[in-house]
Amino acid sequence: MAKWLISMAAAGVALAGAAFAQEEVEEALTEPPEPVAQFGDCILMVDAPEMPDPSDATADDRAATIEEIKGFQGALNEYRECLNAIADNEENEVDHREAALKEFNKTVKMETDMVADWQKFSKKYDKANK
Repeated sequence: MAKWLISMAAAGVALAGAAFAQEEVEEALTEPPEPVAQFGDCILMVDAPEMPDPSDATADDRAATIEEIKGFQGALNEYRECLNAIADNEENEVDHREAALKEFNKTVKMETDMVADWQKFSKKYDKANK
């Protein structure tokens, strides 16, 4: 009987610990993610995707990466439209408009770097999967 009580108490402690851990995970999931880039009201929430290892990537990995790239480019376009609205608004101070253009140019570099990474990945992937 004492062994049974001890094992039940241990099980209760384990379950309570698991429940506590689950609450922490749920709290972490409900916190909003940090923006990748932000300028005024313009927010970019998606970062450029990382390319998989071409030596062991599957066709599914490649296809998933293409979808991530498309999603990133879509988010970039929305962010850039917002930046353009700031830069084109003649009611804004010149410095603010120029800063929006500089931020726009940073996104061009982000996209250019991602495309270069994709090209490297694709070339190595093709070579590894001949």
